[in-house]
Amino acid sequence: MPDETTGVPGGGPPSFPGSAPRVPPPTPPPAPPAAPPPAPPSYPSAPSGGYPPPPPGRFPSSFPNAGYDNPQVVPYAGWGTRLGGYLIDVVIFIPVLVVLYIAFRHTHALEVHLMVRRNGGHTRRSLSLLSPVITAVAFVVYATILCGGARGQTVGMMAVGVRVVRDEAHDVLGYGRAFWRAFVEQFLRILGTVTLILGVLWLLDMLFPLWDSKKQTLHDKIVKTVVISVRPTG
Repeated sequence: MPDETTGVPGGGPPSFPGSAPRVPPPTPPPAPPAAPPPAPPSYPSAPSGGYPPPPPGRFPSSFPNAGYDNPQVVPYAGWGTRLGGYLIDVVIFIPVLVVLYIAFRHTHALEVHLMVRRNGGHTRRSLSLLSPVITAVAFVVYATILCGGARGQTVGMMAVGVRVVRDEAHDVLGYGRAFWRAFVEQFLRILGTVTLILGVLWLLDMLFPLWDSKKQTLHDKIVKTVVISVRPTG
């Protein structure tokens, strides 16, 4: 018997002549799975034994407190380089010495008397140390200000590429130690102009880097400083 609602035997939607059969809508495809978040970049781990020291002939821009006690690693400045920087500083102070000598050439202040052997006899000579002493004081002030600061260099040292640092730590000298270093150096130089024996001591001070393992002068050893090269050698 046909269904009273649909008019089709057994039920179901009614059919009309000329109409197409009803098709159910297609099922949408499943959504693709979400992409996993990107993994963080990996970096190589530091070696377990720490980083090796810099190669010989090079020195870092900041001076560490340890690790440079080996003379094969620390670039100690050679005697010729140090002499070149010293001569540049001397040339800077020659005009000062000349002006002071002319100004005080007739003074008897700080006058010393020397006996000079001449023609089988002895002649007395007088020498005023006022001009050399004033020049030495000016040099001590000059070296203290420049060497005691962060650079640790006089003008001559800047020109040849060397720097003065503490022997035990290779760090900034400080104004106190820079003062004593310049004072001892100039004290030996002034004494060297008075007598031959003390002059030999000053000459020994200047030549000492030729055979010393750390290229130190005597005044470097007294105040515990070293002069190092700050320019790469290779």
